[in-house]
Amino acid sequence: PAPRLRLVVLDAYDLSTLGRDPDSPRYREALRLLRERNHNENLNDPTGLEEPQFVEFNGGFSQAQLDWFDEVLKFSDENKENVIVMGHLPIHPDASDRVCLAWNYEAALAVIHSHRCVVCCLAGHLHDGGYCLDSHGVHHLTVAGVIETPPESTAFGTVHVYEDKMVLKGRGRVPDRVMHF
Repeated sequence: PAPRLRLVVLDAYDLSTLGRDPDSPRYREALRLLRERNHNENLNDPTGLEEPQFVEFNGGFSQAQLDWFDEVLKFSDENKENVIVMGHLPIHPDASDRVCLAWNYEAALAVIHSHRCVVCCLAGHLHDGGYCLDSHGVHHLTVAGVIETPPESTAFGTVHVYEDKMVLKGRGRVPDRVMHF
């Protein structure tokens, strides 16, 4: 492994109705959360929602996962590690359309911002991609998806990680990017 580098993968569908048995407690809890915030007949419809991320094609992080994440980041702070966080759903509204965010993205951001070690969050889901450098100096990169890519193009890249930066060498719809930390 690279010295002082930790990769953390989050399950943004830990709270979700997708792929769950409708009779399971986890499904019922996710459906309850979703219906509290989305009163549309079609739960994939964000029309009129104050929090448009509360649609069925998204999901969220359980408190147990957020607690675990906080402990991992505490360890990384203490050991002066740089952390790259990855997950399917974006967790910063400036790096995504709001309808594509994790349900409780604010809770994940609160954990990240309570530590010094996170340098970048990588996500997908928003097919056009997005990027921002947040107020805490954390890069949020939402990589463009191949699903919206014309047949004559591509959407992929390679990430090179160095002690002080990450370099994305993109292809097709994925632009090159240098992210210093």
